[in-house]
Amino acid sequence: MSHKGARKPICIRAIFDIRPKGPKEENTLHKGFARNYRIPPWCNIHPEELFAIPQSLRENAQLLAGLEEGKLQEAFERQFANFIFSSNMIESAGLDKSETWEIVKEILSDIELARRVLGNNNSKSRREVIQHVKAFLYLKKRISDLECLSEEDFLNCHRILTEGIPSSRGIQGYQGRYRFCEIMVGSPLVLRTGEEICCSPPNKVAEYMKDWLVDYNTALTSCSDPVAVASELKIRFLVIHPFLDGNGRMSRLLFNSLITQYYPHTIISFGESKHERLRYNQSIRESIRRRAPGIFAFFALQKATRSALKRLDEVPTNIQPLGSTRIKDSLRRLIKQ
Repeated sequence: MSHKGARKPICIRAIFDIRPKGPKEENTLHKGFARNYRIPPWCNIHPEELFAIPQSLRENAQLLAGLEEGKLQEAFERQFANFIFSSNMIESAGLDKSETWEIVKEILSDIELARRVLGNNNSKSRREVIQHVKAFLYLKKRISDLECLSEEDFLNCHRILTEGIPSSRGIQGYQGRYRFCEIMVGSPLVLRTGEEICCSPPNKVAEYMKDWLVDYNTALTSCSDPVAVASELKIRFLVIHPFLDGNGRMSRLLFNSLITQYYPHTIISFGESKHERLRYNQSIRESIRRRAPGIFAFFALQKATRSALKRLDEVPTNIQPLGSTRIKDSLRRLIKQ
């Protein structure tokens, strides 16, 4: 999409452009690195404390796994519904939170019944919710069954996500297919007025996605810091921009599918409010413009930490596992920033 009086597009022509900056490119808006994270100037957390967060998240997942499965499942379903709602809101799509929750409950309770009941209402907003839910469930099942994601499954996931939904320009037939045209992305990915990002050329998309899928599958089976790795993969995915439409939602589905491999009872929502949507889009924009995925990774780590703390706080005090207080204290160091 072009703008009147637009600035020169920022052309990112290869996924390999996303790499740590050299000394001459040091990002003055961020005061330093801590492993795979860019620490913003307002944050006073020590690197040692930041390093401890991924381990605390892993311990939190282990503690939650020991609790009653029924209660965990109900809480996770609410997190899931909130994720679908907020992911759609980023794209100005879908339904409100209560309607989204009702659809999620119907689909999760009886998929065959839901297919018949929900299929009777073909409004675009409802379909955006229904297909989003189905795409996530498909993605998780394929990963669970195979412990990897094939290109065919990846394309099928996009086909499910966008089934019956025309692109933002009204184009049909793009579902489950790599884009065939040059594309420049403006708002909401890029927030500066008149600024656009020129994504990878269409003749390189398949090649870049093969490399991306190799790295994604490696991360599914071996990953010491899931949030950092999922963040880097998400930014690379958005630079490639493999589809004509639906890239943002796909990136969030893939991000959370990787996160839940390691933190099974935690799903991370972005964009629950207007302010959060602005922060989310800005962190992505800066990660791409500065070739620094660690900017988004820090934002995502804060979101993961808040989600984990919320899950722990939902557990009644009398049945909270041993070690939960220590884990909460570790996680709160990041939230206080």
